[in-house]
Amino acid sequence: MGKTLAELTVETAETYAVACNVGCKVVSKTGQPLAAFGGSYGAAFCRLVSGEGVAPDRCRQSYLYGGYQAEKLGEYYIYFCPSTLANWTVPILEQGVAEYYLVGGPVLLHEIDDLLLDDIYRQNPGLRFHEEKVREALAKVPVVDPTRVRYLAEILFRLAQGLMAGDLSILAERQKFSALGAGVAEVIHDKKSDASTTDRYVFTLEKDLVFSIQTGDQKSARKILNQILGALYFEDTSFKVKKSRLIALTAVLARAAIEAGADLEVIFGLENSYLTQIQDVSDLMELSRLLIPVLDRFIACTFELGNVKNRDLIYRSISFIRQNYQRDITLQDVSEHVGLTPTYFSKLFGEEMAMSYTDYLNRVRIESAKLLMKEDLTLAEISQRAGFNDQSYFSKVFRKLEGQSPLKWRTKHYA
Repeated sequence: MGKTLAELTVETAETYAVACNVGCKVVSKTGQPLAAFGGSYGAAFCRLVSGEGVAPDRCRQSYLYGGYQAEKLGEYYIYFCPSTLANWTVPILEQGVAEYYLVGGPVLLHEIDDLLLDDIYRQNPGLRFHEEKVREALAKVPVVDPTRVRYLAEILFRLAQGLMAGDLSILAERQKFSALGAGVAEVIHDKKSDASTTDRYVFTLEKDLVFSIQTGDQKSARKILNQILGALYFEDTSFKVKKSRLIALTAVLARAAIEAGADLEVIFGLENSYLTQIQDVSDLMELSRLLIPVLDRFIACTFELGNVKNRDLIYRSISFIRQNYQRDITLQDVSEHVGLTPTYFSKLFGEEMAMSYTDYLNRVRIESAKLLMKEDLTLAEISQRAGFNDQSYFSKVFRKLEGQSPLKWRTKHYA
């Protein structure tokens, strides 16, 4: 008997971690880590930022966010977790739907400096009094150039492609089938003595289901979905009609999730994966089983991952700024890089960073100028290299942020 997809995925993660000298995890489709190789570089820092007992859930949400994005794209996805660390992930697909995710990292894309620490303290004010612990935890995370990260992500994706052609074993299929749980079976038992099931009953349940999704009540949503599925078993219609109704129900769930704030592209990607997967299904129980994880993912996208998504977008924009601050980059440039409109990006950046895009860009440039002051350069040369085209504006911004002129600061620190 050949190895299962899970075993092959774990072997791939170990091979990748050893060969590339970087961390790699195998994560289940529910966001639970199944195996990890290459060291737990970010564990100490994540616990420090999140607090004991909180980090695992934050990490799970981050894994799911990155995984859903990769699944939507059909390739690797590089993202930032809420703790500022960079990761990359690829989906391991089976019949068009992810069963596992391979997650590379975490790493830092930039050296530890005051800007990075300020970002951390902004989100976790209490850590300002524990800078030594913060630096110690961050020092365990490798710093990897953004270009190398892209190559590492590409390598992981190519390795993953070798796993996606195989079929799951019969045992794995049975394990997947058990995901339906006892809920539908209980409803079926109840409905055997209830001949009053009607379209109006199912329509009412659908409205209740939409409300549960939009309010994030996952327990209630699962219960109502089981009631709907149980009711469909006793409709006096053909399997073809029942299948059409479940497909329509998927559209209802997708619309409810999107209206509640879920990422439209991710939801459409998950819905499309489900529709592709059910094309050849000819059994109603199997069809129902496939709908359960769709419901869970829609709710996760709606309520669990919103904050993770925002932090990822902000850290991606920060990384772009820090790589390009010497150029004349605009708000438009950065917003296009992260796929947002300038207006929405400006609003989101201000809410997450408690400062405007321009203020942050100036901070990055001033930090660069302070490092350049160690060298034998004039202030005019320093301002130019730091991205300021006007030395007088450079001096004005420097005085505003540092409380003194560039010359006085240089004399104080490097005289």
